[in-house]
Amino acid sequence: MARWEAVAPPTQVGSYTFNDGAVYLAMPGTLDHLFKALGLDRNRLLPLRRISAIQSTTLPDGTIVDIGTGPEIAILSARGVEATARLQAELSDFLRKWEPTLRFFAHDIMVHPLSLPHLLAKGWRHLAKLRGTVASHLNSSFSSEAARAAFGGALLYAGAPPDKMPAASLLGLVSMLLEGYFLPEGGMGRIPEVLSDSVQAQGGIIHLNSAVRRILVKNGRAYAIEVENEGVIEVDAMISTVSAMQTYGSLLSECDVPPRMLRKVRRAPLSHKGFVLQLGLANKIAARSHTNCVLPWLGEQSQVFQASGDMRWPIYTVPTVTLPELAPNGGSIVEMFPSISQEMAPDDWNEARKEDVAAQAVEVLRRDHEIDIAVSRILSPKEFQDGAHLYAGALYGISPVAGPAALFKHRTPIRGLYQAGQTTWPGFGVVGAGLSGVFAAETLIRDESL
Repeated sequence: MARWEAVAPPTQVGSYTFNDGAVYLAMPGTLDHLFKALGLDRNRLLPLRRISAIQSTTLPDGTIVDIGTGPEIAILSARGVEATARLQAELSDFLRKWEPTLRFFAHDIMVHPLSLPHLLAKGWRHLAKLRGTVASHLNSSFSSEAARAAFGGALLYAGAPPDKMPAASLLGLVSMLLEGYFLPEGGMGRIPEVLSDSVQAQGGIIHLNSAVRRILVKNGRAYAIEVENEGVIEVDAMISTVSAMQTYGSLLSECDVPPRMLRKVRRAPLSHKGFVLQLGLANKIAARSHTNCVLPWLGEQSQVFQASGDMRWPIYTVPTVTLPELAPNGGSIVEMFPSISQEMAPDDWNEARKEDVAAQAVEVLRRDHEIDIAVSRILSPKEFQDGAHLYAGALYGISPVAGPAALFKHRTPIRGLYQAGQTTWPGFGVVGAGLSGVFAAETLIRDESL
């Protein structure tokens, strides 16, 4: 077994350990299921630390909503004590309604290859809840305008405002409130390190700086890969973990791809592009939570995705609130996520443009915090496209709001070639991408043993 990949940007910059993708882990039980499927002891190999202060949201009237571990939420305002008490009662009803649906999807649907008959047979009682949008459910469940805005803001990672998100996206909020978020000890970079070590311990060989240029097909079967600096290597079967759009659109010759698949690639609803400014500070920043944001009210949160010179709606994480050891003693790490134009192509992000956005973000941060920048790293859509190999710089490949029908199957139309990663079931995220690899491998083994 061998694995070919190009090197992603390093997570270590000086004495600071930056994230290399996701900014937290959700659904810890599903993560444990993934490691068990791989025959690995997650507790031993990847110990997690709970994020005790998940999110702090400041709203236009100055109200602050703090979300702690589990459903510990406080509204800080002139009548905050009364509003918090009312919210706790409403939150209890909300979680009682949605917890069974979360358990069904997390423990039954996500951890198996998608089967619509199974979903309909076992999940029909949950499907009625999934009508409407995130915004419509938040409006009907919570009387506090501040709480609605904070909860909607907790889901903006999907790349769409709450009034455009399907109700199923609420399961991410329910998971956060019931189970919390976590960070691996040592930082998010520990996840690929643990998995790579496990592959090598089983005799697998990982080739770095070895980009796959072409997948070669003969008589309808993928039989070899053309690897940079290594030439043509014949294989019995292969799993592509880049996006399906790259697999079908660039790694394969067009003549080897069925026309219907080319149409699906062209019509694929891409997720949003992102910009990340990572700062290693020599001082400790006074942050309230892991995620800190200034947001508009729920019905106006489309503004968050509109690029503006004043960066009115800043969002940033401070992983050293939970893992202070990611920075030198007395230091801290901040990761900022400025809104950018979604129309700009990744290749148009030159150094001057990147530095301009980064400078604006730093000035926004300085409004509220004293910061002494020791090191920094900028990840624009160009870095996500060229360094992380994300198709067109789209963070998740397929938009999370597009639904399962937009995803690609693990078994491709070409014999011997299988697809995994965020553009296949169960979709985006660390656990989703990991489970997709398990499903693709199981499909390969079944097919090749026939």
